[in-house]
Amino acid sequence: MRRFCSLVLSGLGAVLPAASSASANDYCEDLWFTRNAIMDRAGYCFGSNLGKAVFDNSDCIGKTVEISPTDQRVVAHIQNAERDADCRIDTSNRQLSLRDLDRRKNLWDLPVRSEDALACMGWRSEQLPLRAGHSNSAPVTGKVNHGDIVGMNFVGDQGWEYLQVLTRDWEVVTAGWAKVEFSPDVCDGIIP
Repeated sequence: MRRFCSLVLSGLGAVLPAASSASANDYCEDLWFTRNAIMDRAGYCFGSNLGKAVFDNSDCIGKTVEISPTDQRVVAHIQNAERDADCRIDTSNRQLSLRDLDRRKNLWDLPVRSEDALACMGWRSEQLPLRAGHSNSAPVTGKVNHGDIVGMNFVGDQGWEYLQVLTRDWEVVTAGWAKVEFSPDVCDGIIP
């Protein structure tokens, strides 16, 4: 998908604007959530107001938990991205502003936010099922229909892309993983 994004952006002569503080905060909150969701799934007990509000400590096992080598790599990648973006999440708060937080808590595979954000304005391809994980056996969480606005803001994984179907006001309608190959003709237009 990154190759497709580069082709589309260079083809349009697009220049990405500097991130606003609001979008930078959304990016940082997204990274914080995914990193901590991995730890939550491993049984980590949160002590901060934000950690306790976002995650359920009822099944936690302690402050030292083991995560898989794959999750270790993902957490390290996220920590590097947080450092590069100079993320500073106020963990004394009790909520995040993520638009699909409850939906993401139920995913089998957690998406990792990318610095690259694109919106497909008007999906041209056939209906596309969205799934809870990187598997055709994962539950369907929604679908992309012809004409939908589709947000592509996450790092692809194993040929799967995490897609968000959006309203014209950029609210998330549904989201999930799809095995999809992008080409310039799947959208009426692309907005970086």
